[in-house]
Amino acid sequence: MGASLGGLRVCQALREGGFEDGIVLVGAEKELPYDRPPLSKEILLGSKEPDFAALTSPADLEELDLELELGVAARGLDPAARRVELADGRALSYDRVVLATGARPRLLPVERNGADLDGVHVLRTMEDGLALRAAFEAGGNVVVVGAGFIGCEVASAAAARGLPVTVVEYLPTPLYAALGPELGAVVERLHRDHGVDVRCGIGAEAIVGSGRVEEVVLTDGTRLAADIVVVGIGVVPETGWLDGSGVEVDNGVVCDERLRAGGRPDVLAVGDVARWHHPGLGRSVRVEHWTNAAESGAFAAEQILGRDGSYAPVPYVWSDQQGKRIQMLGLPEPGDRAHLVLGSEEDGRLVALYEGGGRLHAAVALSNPGRLMRFRALVEEQASWERATEVVDQLRG
Repeated sequence: MGASLGGLRVCQALREGGFEDGIVLVGAEKELPYDRPPLSKEILLGSKEPDFAALTSPADLEELDLELELGVAARGLDPAARRVELADGRALSYDRVVLATGARPRLLPVERNGADLDGVHVLRTMEDGLALRAAFEAGGNVVVVGAGFIGCEVASAAAARGLPVTVVEYLPTPLYAALGPELGAVVERLHRDHGVDVRCGIGAEAIVGSGRVEEVVLTDGTRLAADIVVVGIGVVPETGWLDGSGVEVDNGVVCDERLRAGGRPDVLAVGDVARWHHPGLGRSVRVEHWTNAAESGAFAAEQILGRDGSYAPVPYVWSDQQGKRIQMLGLPEPGDRAHLVLGSEEDGRLVALYEGGGRLHAAVALSNPGRLMRFRALVEEQASWERATEVVDQLRG
C-alpha cells in the first residue's frame, strides 16, 4: 500500500528474490512511481523536468509483472479478514500486506494557515513541486515557514532563482532538531551568506490576504510581505486510514525489529510510516529519509521471502543547500555534544561528530563525503569516543 520509493522497492526486491506470485501495487497518486528528493532540488530549480524523477521506466515496470492500482487511496484495513478497502469501494484480499503510505505535510492550525489563499504551498508531491516551480517562475517575495530540510532546500532554490527569501523558524536555528545548535548555526550562516533573511526563535502567527496571500504575520507582530508562502514544518505519518483496524499507531505504525506491525508476519510497514524497534540503537525510531525507504522496502521483501534477521541500518540523509551538500550518518540523541573535528566552516568543508555518554552517535559533513564515510562503521557500532578520536587523528595526520 503506497507506490512511492518504499512500496516500489518491495516489489523490485521480491522479484529479484524469485517471488512468482501476484503483486498489487496501490498508490493514491496517479503518476507512476517517482522520486521525491528532486522535487525540492532539480525540479524546483527548473534544471530538470518531471521524467527526471521517475524511479523506473515503463518497460522495467512491466517486467515486474505488477497489478497497478494508481490514483486510488486505501481507506481501511481488516487484518482478521486479510483485506484492504479502497476509496473507490473495492476491496483487495492479501496474504501479506506492506504499509508504505508515507506521510503528509503538517499544516499550521486552520485558523491561521492561509489554506484558502492562492500562493500558499506545501511540497510533497509532483503536483506540489510543479505548482511551486510555476510560482517561482512568476516571481515575488518568498516566505518559507519552517527551516527543516524541506524548508532550507526550498529557500536555497528560491535564492538561486534570484528571489527575495525570508525563512521563519520557531526553533533557535535551522535544522535544530536534526543537527543541534552548533551545526544549525553553521547552516544559518550558510543561508545568510547567500542572501536569505533567516529569522529564528519566532513563529508564524497568521498567513493573510484577500483571495491571494499578501503577508505573513509573525508572533512578534512583524508583517512580512509575501507573494509566495511555503509551509515546511514537517510531516505526519499517513495512518488515518488504519483507524479501527487494530494496528497500533503511535507516531507511525508501531513495528518490531523485523518491521512487523504488532509482530504480525502478514502486516509489515516501511518508509516514513514505519516506527520500528532499532536493535542497534535500543529504541524505537521513525526515519523520514530516502535511504530508509529504499532499505526498509528491501528488508520487508526479505521477510516475505522467509529470510531471517533484524532491521538495523545506519540512518543516512543528505541535503543540497546553497551549493553545499550536508550529509548525516546516525541519529544524535538529546544531550549529545557536537565536536567539529575536521575542516572548518571557513573552508566550506567540515566533519562534526556527536558524542554522548562517551559514545559516538552520529557524524555530519559539509561537502566532505569521503571523510564522513570513514566513520560509518563506528557510528553503526556506537563506538567509544576514544576510538572515534583515534580515527580523527589518523585523518589529520
